[in-house]
Amino acid sequence: MTNRRTEFFDIFLRGAGPSPELLGAFALGLLVVGLLSNLIYDLFTVPEYSLTLAWRPAIACLLLTSLAYLLYQRDGRRRRGMGVAVDESRQAPPRPGLIWLLGPGRFDHLLFALEHHRKGGGAAHCWLVMQDTEKVQHAFSQLSQQLLEQGMATRLHPVYIQQLEVQASYQAVRAIFDREALEEGVDPEQIIADITGGTKPLTAGMVLAALTAGRELEYVESERDVQGDPIPGTLRVVLVDTAFYLAQEE
Repeated sequence: MTNRRTEFFDIFLRGAGPSPELLGAFALGLLVVGLLSNLIYDLFTVPEYSLTLAWRPAIACLLLTSLAYLLYQRDGRRRRGMGVAVDESRQAPPRPGLIWLLGPGRFDHLLFALEHHRKGGGAAHCWLVMQDTEKVQHAFSQLSQQLLEQGMATRLHPVYIQQLEVQASYQAVRAIFDREALEEGVDPEQIIADITGGTKPLTAGMVLAALTAGRELEYVESERDVQGDPIPGTLRVVLVDTAFYLAQEE
């Protein structure tokens, strides 16, 4: 068994792709098809071409087919799989930029996350993926006012989406990583996406966007008592350190 740590795209574009054995079997198959086509064409169109002359290409086709089958069988015996190791034991490092899914409800956890990054010298920018509705705009205004009252200089950047869908969230978050962060002079590698807020489709879109862009994820959590209720004073911002492993067993 061999394991190697790799990136998301390596897993799905290269690691899970065809093996050299499978490619070799495919190439041999194409060669056999070509030889058989030429053999059949010669038998029907060339009068002097008899079965006594056809044994050589026929044997070649048989041998190549056998070799292709052996390569295919070898590929079938090679078991490959993807392993994911998720480390949630570390707090998220301070980052200049934060992406948050803002809804019409409370935003206490957002304030806590911003304060966490601010203490480490970050939280200069916060991109808010949100709908342009009255309730969400009210939450945005309250958030802006509270940041002002607390003396936090975080610049808020609303990123509007039309629907509460995975695709809408994915495109909005990728736009921040790919374009909008650079327009604000922020290195996309210095931005972290927080999955604490938002609906399930928006969270799924954010996760996909961060993984495909190779960016960091975090969430705000707290310890809970035996009844499952949050314990006051135990909030922390957790880094979701996801490592992909390509496992292969001969």
